[in-house]
Amino acid sequence: MLIDVSYFVSGPRHIQNASTSKTAGADSLAVTGHIEAYIKELQPVFLEAMLGVEEAKKANKFIEQATCDNDYFAVELLDRTDDDKYWTVLKQLKEPFADYVLFNILRDASSQATITGNVRLKCANEYVSPIKAQVIAWNRMVDANVKFILWAREGNCPIPLETQTNMLNRINQFNL
Repeated sequence: MLIDVSYFVSGPRHIQNASTSKTAGADSLAVTGHIEAYIKELQPVFLEAMLGVEEAKKANKFIEQATCDNDYFAVELLDRTDDDKYWTVLKQLKEPFADYVLFNILRDASSQATITGNVRLKCANEYVSPIKAQVIAWNRMVDANVKFILWAREGNCPIPLETQTNMLNRINQFNL
C-alpha cells in the first residue's frame, strides 16, 4: 500500500484508537483494520484520478512488487535511493492520498448500512457533523495536489499525467 496507518495516529489526520502497534487492544486493531481497508480500496481510485488510467495501473503494480510480505510501501519508500520514476512520483502523492482517505472515512463515519437501511451510529461521545473536517481534509489534499502538478510542470515528473480536474478543486461546507 502507498501509505499505512501511521498517517492517522497523530497530527491533523488523527483517528481515535488508530495504532501502529501489533499488540494494541481490540479497539485499536479494529480501527487499524478499518483504516487499512479504506487505504486498499481507495489507492487505485486516487492514483487513477491523479495519474490517469494507464499510469495508475503501472504505479499500482510497482507498489505491489515493492511491498512483498505485507510490508508497507510507505516505509520502504523512505529508504529508497535509486531514481526509478515511480518512486519519484509516488513519494509526492503520499500526503495528499492520506487526506483523501481521511475525507472518505469521515464521509462514511456517521452511519452504518443495515439490512433495513442506514442507521446513525451510537457511542458514549456526542456526535458532531464531520463536514468541517471533511472540507479541511479535502482542501489540504487539493493544495498538495496543486503543488504536485506545479512540480510536474517544472519538468520533474518522469511520467505523463492525466489528472482529473475535481482533484484540483477546493470545496466548502455548502458544496458551492
